[in-house]
Amino acid sequence: MFKKTALITGVALVMSAGAQADYDWQLNAGYTGGTTDTKTKDRSTGNELQKTDNDLEAFDVSGTWYMETVDTSKGPLGAAAFLDHASSITLGTGYNKTRVSQRNNPDGETWIADMRYVAEGPGWNLSGFLVDLGYERAEMGNNKVDTWNVGLGKYITEHTTLVAQYDYQSLNNGNGSGVDYYGGEVESFFPMGDGGLMASAKFGRSYISNREDVDTYGVSGVFYVGSSIGLGLNWEQSEEGGFEVNTYGASAEWFISENFGVTLSYQDIVADDVTGVLPTGTPFRFESSQEALEISGLFRF
Repeated sequence: MFKKTALITGVALVMSAGAQADYDWQLNAGYTGGTTDTKTKDRSTGNELQKTDNDLEAFDVSGTWYMETVDTSKGPLGAAAFLDHASSITLGTGYNKTRVSQRNNPDGETWIADMRYVAEGPGWNLSGFLVDLGYERAEMGNNKVDTWNVGLGKYITEHTTLVAQYDYQSLNNGNGSGVDYYGGEVESFFPMGDGGLMASAKFGRSYISNREDVDTYGVSGVFYVGSSIGLGLNWEQSEEGGFEVNTYGASAEWFISENFGVTLSYQDIVADDVTGVLPTGTPFRFESSQEALEISGLFRF
């Protein structure tokens, strides 16, 4: 992983010479390595009933076209598109490989298409309103998942958006159960000299056939030290039937030049204190931790 990190950073340094600050395109590439550890224990004796250790590797690339040149003079480079109220179209793909203990090792691919359109113009009645549209196809082994999303919102201030979102997820290429998600997110930037704080909060509920609804809450923040460095933290919790799954994350972003940036991020998804009774009558406790480390780079032109 350290060799890959050095390579990405070196390429960014070489290609950054002579680049301009404002941009119309952004190219992203990333590598993720992670592990998933799960344990099932007998609550009455404490004995371990089952344990799995899985490894994950993923590679992804994407390209974004901005409908008008993005002005980078309004704040930190990492928040330039948000601060300039930019409209954009993104296409991307990814490949992942999972090594599952005592099972076959499935691999998979992902394709994404996203668009954000912001209505802007002097005297426009709808100025500041925005629309998000997206589609994702994820394949892992024989499983296929299609996800469509739409968001409607507005820049309620120059630096704050409020967006309502609907997602529909179809499992097994439409032949399985579907998941409906309704939610919202508020995102705001607070300027502080050359830097500032980008903060967001989201909430939502997923409706799944023959299961209890799943409530999701999350907050995140990126503190920009000047225009080139950002340090981030995020937390999200999903709750179903009294059981909770928490996601914790941290990230560091560095723009080596005005057109090149690298990001290192860490995430841990933790499910603990999940209890129940097996068909055999054995009371059990389930614990899971999924950790991932990602290195990514971007190039703007």
